[in-house]
Amino acid sequence: MEADGVFVYGALREGGRAHSWLLRTNPEGLTGAHVPGRLFHLPAHGIPALVPGDEPPLGPPGPGWVAGEFAGYEDEASLASALEDLDQVEDVEGGLFERRVIPVVLDSGHRFGAWVYVFPPDRLTRLEREGVELPTGDWKEYLGE
Repeated sequence: MEADGVFVYGALREGGRAHSWLLRTNPEGLTGAHVPGRLFHLPAHGIPALVPGDEPPLGPPGPGWVAGEFAGYEDEASLASALEDLDQVEDVEGGLFERRVIPVVLDSGHRFGAWVYVFPPDRLTRLEREGVELPTGDWKEYLGE
């Protein structure tokens, strides 16, 4: 699956403390979207962590879906440049997150592939022990924003 943009679900979302960083990558637009997975809040770090999962039988929103925003880019070069910047914010080199292409469902119902910064599934046990699972899949809602 190829990626057509980036899916953000934490501080890069509109209203989040790092949203300006996303905006400086010059996305063509932002729209509400969902990806399949489980979402956790890490109290010790004040960040969310998404572990990708299989697509639930029922469409979003709902159990098994993580809420966020899809940022689209003009072309592959613009997307590559944006990822170069965002990899720094998400500490990909340091191993905090890894970037994967995951199917995303826009609020309009359209489906695309999106780059998403995720925790690897092998960290799930640690997340279950140290994090707070967010059944609604919406970190912004959890923070009361």
